[in-house]
Amino acid sequence: MSQELIEANLSGAFAVLDTDGDGHITAADFTAKADQMCAAFALEPRSPHHTALQRAYAAWWEQIRDGADRDGDGKVSQAEFVAAIRSGTTTDPRYLQTVDAVCHTVFDAADSDGDSRISWEEFARMYGAADMQADTARVAFDHLDTDKDGAISREEFLAGANALLSSADVSQPGTWMLGATSAH
Repeated sequence: MSQELIEANLSGAFAVLDTDGDGHITAADFTAKADQMCAAFALEPRSPHHTALQRAYAAWWEQIRDGADRDGDGKVSQAEFVAAIRSGTTTDPRYLQTVDAVCHTVFDAADSDGDSRISWEEFARMYGAADMQADTARVAFDHLDTDKDGAISREEFLAGANALLSSADVSQPGTWMLGATSAH
């Protein structure tokens, strides 16, 4: 079961990142994902949040490319992505720092009212920008809201994101960020 959960989440994460569905992730996919987030949050071009999202996604791509593009072709296949994650990329302090920066940046952009929490509406907008279904967003939100106060704090969001690709424990809220999988 734990192996199935990790496989399902790795496949789901890859699918979210592969914006054009060509079976590879590239710099263009990360630019497109950042653009989708900026559009969903109605961020003005060159605004601080817009610039921060663009930079964070570009840095994330570089980190993934460095750790996963074994054949040097400028794109990462699902097999390369899975191999990199399995080889410990997600425990590398540099990778963790990059992912944390992306998560903080996404959180700040999603928190449109500036109350240091992501409401259901803000979360649904974020998931819509990631081309994820509303039912997936609802499952993720309900699990990430660990204190059941109706919103996701920065700490809840970061803990979830950090567990997404590394935990095989269904009691970890982050394992549900991509919705209910066959492993659940």
